[in-house]
Amino acid sequence: MKRTRITDRIFFLEPEDMRLFKACAGVLVDGPRKLVIDANMGPETAAFLAAEKPDTAIVSHYHLDHGVWAAAARQHAEATVFIPAGEESYLTDIDFFIEHTAAPHGLAAEWKHFTLHDCGYRELRDFKTYDPGHGFSDHHMVIECLDTRGHSPAHRSFYFPDSKVLFTGDLGVDRFGPWCGWSECDLLSLVSSILTLRELPTDVLLTSHGGMLTTGIRDAWDLALRRLLQRETFIGKRLDRGLSPEAIVEKGIFFPQKTGVPEPMRSFLYMWDTVMFDHHRRLLDAGGFKVHFPELAALI
Repeated sequence: MKRTRITDRIFFLEPEDMRLFKACAGVLVDGPRKLVIDANMGPETAAFLAAEKPDTAIVSHYHLDHGVWAAAARQHAEATVFIPAGEESYLTDIDFFIEHTAAPHGLAAEWKHFTLHDCGYRELRDFKTYDPGHGFSDHHMVIECLDTRGHSPAHRSFYFPDSKVLFTGDLGVDRFGPWCGWSECDLLSLVSSILTLRELPTDVLLTSHGGMLTTGIRDAWDLALRRLLQRETFIGKRLDRGLSPEAIVEKGIFFPQKTGVPEPMRSFLYMWDTVMFDHHRRLLDAGGFKVHFPELAALI
């Protein structure tokens, strides 16, 4: 695990390996009472939590790489766990989680095995919920919880206004761009969230999968938006040429290299690309991004 000091109290945590949805980068706020956000360090999670003993553990959203560590925070640190209001059932009910993710695509058994045995999902039993605006003021530091839905129904980002540090969570500020592979994702909300965060005065940008940025922050947000526009254009042009949805998904929406991937991951990649294709096609039928966000035309 890599631990980078951002301020005297804020540390950026990066696991050794974030592949296969088993870990993500997170934040530690040090002090008399410790707080961690998205501290899923993969195999190092239990040891990290046992050593640091955080008082508060915050989950930004329910996706596996961001949510499965919450049960460990209770077990190894006895932390008070906070999860976003509106996503409780995903983190507390494995059957709900499966039914609202992979089951509609015929992959319930494979996804459940991966969720439980590969990623270590455990139903969360002891937690509190939080809404946008929750301040966590007992830590004597202003931490603004921001509503950045779209990537998930109640995704949250976290802003430290005194130091102008922003932890984006999982909004696609990385080389892959924004991900919207579940049916509950919402492209319009996702773009609105990115546009909101892009306007925040930010000196340090901390991301879930794209590292830390101290320069070119505006450009990084623009690139994330451009990735979405490029996918829309990619899909629209091929639909205009008469290609079938299956042929377009085969070319790759988010995952261009799928055929050589071992099962069941290969099926998961096709599932996610199919869902992302469907999101973009529905938006194209409604006029596309340009109708809802004309200001994005300058990014094309």
